[in-house]
Amino acid sequence: MGRTYHFVCSHCHYRADVSGGMDGGIHCSVQTVACRECRELRDVFTKLRRRADTVVTIKFPGFFRPEIPPVILRDPADRRPLVWESYPLACPVEAKHFVTAWNDPDRCPRCGNFMEKTGAPFRRWD
Repeated sequence: MGRTYHFVCSHCHYRADVSGGMDGGIHCSVQTVACRECRELRDVFTKLRRRADTVVTIKFPGFFRPEIPPVILRDPADRRPLVWESYPLACPVEAKHFVTAWNDPDRCPRCGNFMEKTGAPFRRWD
């Protein structure tokens, strides 16, 4: 089960709701990344479990909310096996942006000060 935490920078008051590193659930794994162009923290998919013979394209529609990973429901009548598909780290806003993996404790993408994590997760997913 994945967890999402509140992270706050005490110097510039930047706030982010992310996992704080590599995290995963039953059907997906995410990694927190720092985008140098956007100067923000986001969770992006690193692995996604899908049906073996389907073609899946991840698109980021206008209502995309990166802090809520999708939940993939399995139809019990469908007997196709599930396989893991890996994805490279990329910014969900623009794939050409330069991103780096961000793991707690790490620095704020805006001012460079260390960010503080709340004690308990505010959301559990998948």
